[in-house]
Amino acid sequence: MTDLNSFPTEAALLNIIDQQYDSLEGGLVYGKAGLALYYARLSNEDTAYKKIYNRLVDDVLTKVSDKTPVEFSRGLLGIAFALDIIMHYFKPGNPDYVLDDMDALIYKSLDKGRDRKPLDENLAVEGLFYLSMHLKYGIRNTTKHRIYADKAMQLLNDLCITLPVNFFQEPIPCNVFNRSFFLLYAIGNLYEQNIGRQRIEHICDDLIYELGANVPIFHFNRLERCFLVIRLISLGCAKHPNWKEYQKLLLDSLSLKRLFNEECANNQLALSDGLTGAMLLILGANKYSPVPLFDVPWEFYKDRLNQCDTLTLLNGKKTPLYKYGINWLWGMKGLLNIEHSM
Repeated sequence: MTDLNSFPTEAALLNIIDQQYDSLEGGLVYGKAGLALYYARLSNEDTAYKKIYNRLVDDVLTKVSDKTPVEFSRGLLGIAFALDIIMHYFKPGNPDYVLDDMDALIYKSLDKGRDRKPLDENLAVEGLFYLSMHLKYGIRNTTKHRIYADKAMQLLNDLCITLPVNFFQEPIPCNVFNRSFFLLYAIGNLYEQNIGRQRIEHICDDLIYELGANVPIFHFNRLERCFLVIRLISLGCAKHPNWKEYQKLLLDSLSLKRLFNEECANNQLALSDGLTGAMLLILGANKYSPVPLFDVPWEFYKDRLNQCDTLTLLNGKKTPLYKYGINWLWGMKGLLNIEHSM
């Protein structure tokens, strides 16, 4: 069993936030919304963390405005998503009330209006992902649920009609939060909730031909694509036999050894594009597969954390601010907490 001798303690992480609080951004992946999600769970286990949780979530709610960008990683979509998950799992609340103003801004940004101008593609797929998660974890009012389900299906249909030929071309550099991830994950969410099932099955029948023409080069991207395909097959919407053939093609061409030792070398440990993200994708693929497909390399992961010199650079003058959110230290700590709970 590997001991994480060099990894920051919870007290050290809290001290970092105290020192750099005013410099932190507000979003999910790199900022305060993601940290609020992290400390929501921790404060339920230890009341000593309630103060930082309350400070973070109050600040996030106070700072949101119509000037906040509508995007997932750094903007309104990720902030609202974080609050949905907090209220669903850790801190009971009514999302219809808490997120009312945010939802109004998001819905307006996703509405074409009278001029019917097409939405920006990235906004459309990230908005679809948020709506699918909000329908699953947040919305309680039946009328609002119906309206948002209709909006989600409208977005999905519009995206599939205008889908560019290079939509599933792999993201370079690698990043978990890419447009194919948002689209394919949202499709599974909607189908799982019995929203537009027949239409989604037809969409999946068409999409497999687009996907089949695009096998990612990077093993990180192959792993992510494999997770998404396994999930759709498991949920039942990917019925065409080509989906299982595509899954086999991805698995046969995937080398976790090359992913870990080449693509995630040089302290590449982040959630968005590094070893932490790869570990979560492995856990996700195993969850949706009838039998576990991968051995989860916990000891290797902890060895890599111990070897990472940047983990000891806790001085804010040396550590870039983008490493203060769940994308970096707090994401790694959260993943280790998953191991402890298994």
